[in-house]
Formats: sequence, structure tokens, C-alpha cells
Amino acid sequence: KPMVKQGGEWKEVDWSVALDYAAHALRDVAKAHGGGAIGGLLSPHATLEEMYLAQKLLRGLGSENIDFRLRQSDFSADGKRKGAPWLGMKIADIGRLDRVLVVGSFLRKDHPLIAQRLRQSAKQGAEVSIVHSADDDLLIKLTARAIVAPSQLPAQLAEIVKAVAELKGAAVDAALAKVGAGDTAKKVAASLVSGNKAAILLGNFAQQHPQAATLNALAQQLAGMLGGSFGFLGEAANSVGGYVAKAVPGNAGLNAAAMLKDPRQAYVVVGAEAELDCADGAQALAALGKAAVTVVLTPFKSQAMLDYAAVLLPVSPFSETSGTFVNTEGRAQSFYAAAKPLGDARPAWKVLRVLGNLLQLAGFEYNSSEDVRAEALRGQPEF
Repeated sequence: KPMVKQGGEWKEVDWSVALDYAAHALRDVAKAHGGGAIGGLLSPHATLEEMYLAQKLLRGLGSENIDFRLRQSDFSADGKRKGAPWLGMKIADIGRLDRVLVVGSFLRKDHPLIAQRLRQSAKQGAEVSIVHSADDDLLIKLTARAIVAPSQLPAQLAEIVKAVAELKGAAVDAALAKVGAGDTAKKVAASLVSGNKAAILLGNFAQQHPQAATLNALAQQLAGMLGGSFGFLGEAANSVGGYVAKAVPGNAGLNAAAMLKDPRQAYVVVGAEAELDCADGAQALAALGKAAVTVVLTPFKSQAMLDYAAVLLPVSPFSETSGTFVNTEGRAQSFYAAAKPLGDARPAWKVLRVLGNLLQLAGFEYNSSEDVRAEALRGQPEF
């Protein structure tokens, strides 16, 4: 049931009441403080359609504070990157690699199907190495592994870049010139250089690292020296789709970390539990608690939501709606509902569409999720 907090008490209300309340509250904040006083936190597991409509609604209110990269803490690469961080190859091509270096990934837990492909490749003679901060049993025959403290991850990767440069006789910049490569780095480098088709892959742990941009730059440099591929093992169901949907900050917009560090007057949260899904859960709770209004579109309610939200709009999980995910290789994959929504829950794209109508924003006349998908994908390049 839709719920609205009145006088500190939660009350179940009709959809019309809840949507009207949310629309008025957001419009009032935008009028009184400007659109920049509103922040949008979107789950990276939301569908392409949900992300697209959420960013369109927030931009219609004058806000560029929109982000789905909730677990990320280093945003220094923003503005320097073109396109979306993706796998850099087709998933099927993983089996054709003969040398792979995985940086910062709990492979079996994060990407079990990609882990299985790497496992089969290793059985066929491919050499797989890993740089990580946890010595998990990956059930993959590893050629080399470098297990270091999280703070040492960039330094370890820099050692490998330096070792490869020495083997290749390649020039390095001044910062790398001072780096001394240890035995483990030399072992990884020797493996990478001995192959014909190499790839450097950054996992979730690397993407969420406080020095993620440094790891990114070093991995790209390494791939360039090897003449190989560089890519990201997508963190969530729609890590690529979030970029396609434009669910990232615009000019002068705040990223997820910035809009929580400097609390907004209002937040729109789509499909996320901020206290669990953000890089700094305590900071997220504090920021949402200070907001004048927080509108949450969610398939369920948590105690934290009941504390910080002003209105809860029950939306369908992915199994009860139609939508699209863009996978790590950039392939758009659409689906239909497998079950009917529970109770009064509604598909989130429909809720966002109606909110857009109530706010009298232009361009919210969609009849189906397919209409939203067509608009979101229009003009998008093929990966």
C-alpha cells in the first residue's frame, strides 16, 4: 500500500493521495530552493526504463544531482571518460583470451558466469592471474596471485605495469620510473607478456576503491602496452544501462557521494536501500534524515525507510514488471513480468510517468515500457 507520513505517523493511503503528496512536496522544494536542492539516488539494479524516467523527472524539476553509482567513492574520472565503463569485448570472447589479469574481484560471488568462462579457459591453457585484497578460493587454476592490503592495490598494479614495461622495453612516466617491481609483479608480468591475446579486467572491489581512477588508469596503461583489451566487470545488473539512461550527474550536478556529504532538501530514491547500498551507509542515513522530504519508490519497507522517508510508493521488483537491462558487454536485454504485482504495488516506470504528469512536465506521455525503452535507446551507439 502507498504510505504517507503525517504528524510523524505512517498512514496507508490511496495512490492518488500519495502521488499528489509526492508531487506537491517536490514542486515546493524546487520553487523554494531551486532544482539543485533535490537529489536522485537510483539503484544500479533498476531497469533502463526506471532510470531513464527518474533522471528525466529530476531534470524536469531543474536538478542535475542524479546518480546510480551508489557504492562508488572515487569520482575523479568523471568528465575525463567517454562512454560507459563496459567489458571492452563480447562476453563470448572471454573464452578466446590466453592471458587474463583480474584486478579486485570476488569472481565467484560477483560474476559467477564470467568466473566459469575463465575457469574453462584456464583448463584449456589460458593463464589467469589476480590482484586482490582477499585470498578467496576462486576454483580457477591461477598462474600468479598478488594479495595485498586495499591501500596497496594501486602500488601493486603499478609494479606490474613497470615490470611489463621493462620486459617490453617501453617507456614509462616519471611516477612509474621510481617504482621497483617485486617478484610477484614480475611473475604476473612474465605471464601477460608471453601471451598473444590478453585482457585486464577491473572487478567490483576495484571500481569501489577509494583510488578507483588510479586503478583504472594503470589498467588501461597495462592493456595498451600488451596490445590487449581493458574492461570492467559490471558491478550490478544495469551498470552500463545507467550511463545509457543518462542517470549520472549533468553539468554542475552532484554525484552520489557529494549529494550525501552536502545534504539536499529533498531526495527521490528509486529501488535502493541507501543505508545498505551506498558507499557510506551512515552518511546516507544522516543526509536522508535531514531532508525536508524523501520520496522512496521501493518493493518493500525497511525500518530505516520508515524513519527517513516522507512517502513510500510501493513498486514492483523486476520479476513483476517489464523492462530492460543493458549487460556488461552493452547488450540490451528486455523482459516481461513473470508474476502480478503484490497488493497495490505498481511498476516503477508507471509511477514515475504519473509523477511526471502531475508535475506537468513535458514528454511523459508513454503508453508502455517499450515506448520508454525506444526513447532511452534512441541515438545510442552500438558497443
